[in-house]
Amino acid sequence: MDSKRDTILAFLKTRGHATLGEIAAHLEVSKQGALRHLDSLQGAGLATVAPSDAGRPGRPENVYRLTAAAGGRFPDGHRELTGELVDFMSTEQLRVFFEKRAARLEAEYAPRLAGLDFPGRVRELAKLASEHGHMAEVVELGAGGLAIRHCNCPIQDVAARTGLPCLNEQQMYERLLGADVARTTWMAEAADDCTYVMKERWGRTEERWARAGRTDEQEKKVG
Repeated sequence: MDSKRDTILAFLKTRGHATLGEIAAHLEVSKQGALRHLDSLQGAGLATVAPSDAGRPGRPENVYRLTAAAGGRFPDGHRELTGELVDFMSTEQLRVFFEKRAARLEAEYAPRLAGLDFPGRVRELAKLASEHGHMAEVVELGAGGLAIRHCNCPIQDVAARTGLPCLNEQQMYERLLGADVARTTWMAEAADDCTYVMKERWGRTEERWARAGRTDEQEKKVG
């Protein structure tokens, strides 16, 4: 990233928030010049702007703050700590932990998918995955098939070492979608993404009717 933008990120990190004028003065550039860098940071999802809530007379001044995503630009020990926890926990403890994590996510996701048809559930699930850091997109396949492609894994180190969160995720998708889900690419195997291909399951009755080409009333008469 441009050094000016790095400087802005560091300034906002230490200050918490700042106005355009304060940022421009810190960079020793014009407000217009600072605004170009701030617009770029906003476009990258690293900064936000909102009117100041300070009780000053007159028009409130806009202030800039970092987003949660900007935290990845600064040093942290999360990856190291996570690796140590994986080493410390037994296989059974890891299994229970990731199963409980998947159950929590499933309970969070389910209300958002309620009442949607199958394509709608797939697209909403991709949105939810993106909200949790997966940068997911829906891929339309031949014959009406759908897939969800994860372009990022926020817990890639752990996923690659244990495979457990990936398995739980696949099973969770199957339950939420009522579909058969196959993982066709996996970052843990050096792929650029993780792709889940979904095939909607038909109920036994609906499948029998479709195979026979009968209407609901005709099926009832057949008994």
